[in-house]
Amino acid sequence: MSETASFVDPVFLARFGLTRINAIDYFLHPLNPFRTKAKTSNEVLSMQGINIGTLMAWGTSTRPGPLPLEEGEDEYNVALSRLTGEQYELLQLSKADME
Repeated sequence: MSETASFVDPVFLARFGLTRINAIDYFLHPLNPFRTKAKTSNEVLSMQGINIGTLMAWGTSTRPGPLPLEEGEDEYNVALSRLTGEQYELLQLSKADME
């Protein structure tokens, strides 16, 4: 596969768009040729119904929702840190991105 190859799922993008909330779900799409073949910790969390959007809407037992995006991402990262194996993580937002 070339370095410039890409993956686009127009149905997913038309239905959900692409935001920080669902970027990991998009990357883990089963038809994405760039995803790892191993089961990732992200998929384990997803099977448990845990993703950034859910955490933002409902919060956790210690941080009731709704949560802002940054806190939802923090809680997702905490959940990921409890698991071992391959993981996909979002890059931190820079100050310029937040403005």
